[in-house]
Formats: sequence, structure tokens, C-alpha cells
Amino acid sequence: MTQDIQTARDDLAFLRGLVDGGGEPLQFRGFAETYFAAGLIYGGQMVLHAVQAGGLLPQDGLTGLSIGVGPTVVFAVAITAILLRNRHLAPKGAVGRAVGGVFSAIGLANLALLLVIGWQALRMQSLEVWLIFPCTVFVLQGTAWFFAWTMGRRGWHGLVAAGWYVSAAAMALTIDSRGWFILFGGLGLWLCMALPGWLLLRNARKAG
Repeated sequence: MTQDIQTARDDLAFLRGLVDGGGEPLQFRGFAETYFAAGLIYGGQMVLHAVQAGGLLPQDGLTGLSIGVGPTVVFAVAITAILLRNRHLAPKGAVGRAVGGVFSAIGLANLALLLVIGWQALRMQSLEVWLIFPCTVFVLQGTAWFFAWTMGRRGWHGLVAAGWYVSAAAMALTIDSRGWFILFGGLGLWLCMALPGWLLLRNARKAG
């Protein structure tokens, strides 16, 4: 009986958090820093690849290696520092936990899709099939932001969701034109990941 009462109280607290908005759903500083770093670094990598595909950067091995490996090294250092600095923090409130759970679930979905699409691309020896994967990642990111918008009703969350969807569509339409495909992907990461990450980080700092 006591357990049932506590469960009911927990459910009511969660529902109250949904109704009240629960503050900024994505205010967790570690998430904001990671999102900003990933969008900035990997968006820059894709833009550089697009510039390279357009013949504006040399195609030699050193340049290609720097663009291909350098951002991952930088991100590995950044994510290590972020995790160490924020290891004692966690999302606050029912809404924050709910949205955080959705982003975590979508991260796992990305891994599953990586295996499914990657295997099929390898089996069919098709780069076009493989390029579907980043499009699906963008769609799933848009879905997570749409969920965040439904929880917090913040207009810019909805704009970010729309941006992910538009970027995914633009990439899908230019799969046969690799330079444009990569460019749309890089711009999408800057506008829909790095910029929102910076905004979330700014809000987290104001709140903290």
C-alpha cells in the first residue's frame, strides 16, 4: 500500500513537471557542451571536405589525413574534458530527465542503424546506401528536438527540429552530388547542433 502511494506521488510529480515546463529541458551543461563541440568540430570537418571536393583545397595525403583524422582527435580531447568536468551533474526535473532519455534512446538507435545500413552498404558495395545513414541520423535528431519542443513549448526547439529535417531532405536530394551532400551536412551540423549547443550552454551558465 505504501509503495502504491509513493508510486502515485511520483507519477503526479512527473505530470506536474510536464505541465509546469520544468525549466529548460535541455539545460544540462554537459549535454550543451558536448552538442556544441560535436557540431562545431564535425560541421567544420564536413565543410572542409566539401571545399576539398570542389577543388579549393589540395587532395594530397597530408591534407586529407588532417581533415579526416584531426577533428576526431580534437573531439576526443574535448569530450574527455567535458565528461570529467561534468561527471557529478545530471539533468534536473521530470522534463529534463524525459528529454535526456529520448536523446539517449536516439543515440542507441543511431548505433543500431549504423550496423543495419552499414552492413547492407558493405554487402551491396554501395556508397549511396551508406549515405542514407547520415540522413537518418539527422531525422532522428530532429525527432528528439521535436519531442523537446512538445515538452517545453519553446519555439526555437521547434526551429531546430525543422532545421534537422530540412538538412536531411537536402542531403537526400543531393546524394549523387557529393560536394553538395557534404556541404549541406556540414551546414546542418553548424546550424542545428553547434548553434543550439551554444544557446543551451549560455542558458545553463545563466541558470547556474
